[in-house]
Amino acid sequence: MRLKNYVAASISEAMLLIKNELGPDAIIISTENENGLVKVVAALDEKENIDFNSAEELEIIPSRQRFDDTHLRDCLDYHGVIPVVSERILAYCRNLSLEHGISDEHRLVMSCFREMFKFGSLLDLTCPVKMFMGVPGSGKSTTIAKVATQARFEGLRSCIISTDNVRAGANNQLEAFAKILETDFFFCKGERSLYEAVRSAKRTYQLILIDTPGVNPFIQSEIDNLHNQTEAIKSDIILTVDAGKNSFEAVEIAEIFNQFGVKYLLPTRLDLTRRIGSLLSIAGCCRMGFCAASVSSSIARGMAPITAKNLSKLILS
Repeated sequence: MRLKNYVAASISEAMLLIKNELGPDAIIISTENENGLVKVVAALDEKENIDFNSAEELEIIPSRQRFDDTHLRDCLDYHGVIPVVSERILAYCRNLSLEHGISDEHRLVMSCFREMFKFGSLLDLTCPVKMFMGVPGSGKSTTIAKVATQARFEGLRSCIISTDNVRAGANNQLEAFAKILETDFFFCKGERSLYEAVRSAKRTYQLILIDTPGVNPFIQSEIDNLHNQTEAIKSDIILTVDAGKNSFEAVEIAEIFNQFGVKYLLPTRLDLTRRIGSLLSIAGCCRMGFCAASVSSSIARGMAPITAKNLSKLILS
């Protein structure tokens, strides 16, 4: 407890001094009149931690205020983040608050996401080959058309390679997009054909976008076929996921795809989704990074980057 004496001309003046210095939580211990002045003893109850200094003497260290995670916990529950990831996020935030004295919730969650998750770009040319995979209807082909459009805006020469020999309609649509963008389109059947096409494309194109067939992760033969394609070439693998999918089901599916070494998670239909717990759950359980998201049906303006800042806004809004 912190004690302090105040001397003033009146009790009201003394109370004002106490409030300005100790705050509204101060309490009055005693008052007395002395030589026409008012003497007041006030106290402030402070939380303290006990530690020892280098001389092994008792030292009182003011403790930092703990982060109240009630609102963040409610937000994570609302979005449907699975418990194991939710508790990890809350623990990170509490530790960051104590270590760095951060009290602003948005800043705290943003710092937490920067530490927990990886963030990158689809136009990072460290590895020019990007392979897209996902369940049927997850938006792979449309996403590739949007990425090719972004590449064109950035002045990058790109091509599209499809290995989807299941849905002829998807290939026709993707080839039509490629013609509009004046981007070359190739179809490969088989791992050898894919290997040769990628090796040749590397000599001409800065960015190579590969569309794979939609795969049912619970059918082993389809997983095996996809595995053969991933083994044929070296690439950054991107998993497209409907942002509104049930969190537990999304994690189960993502864990199966993760055997291929998925680098990035790319949410689709984010503009039609209000609860994004599946995205945090997948990233937290499968250690996948974020690169971008499909936020509109527009091919030209349909992609947006995902950062720790905008991800924290989505969770807390």
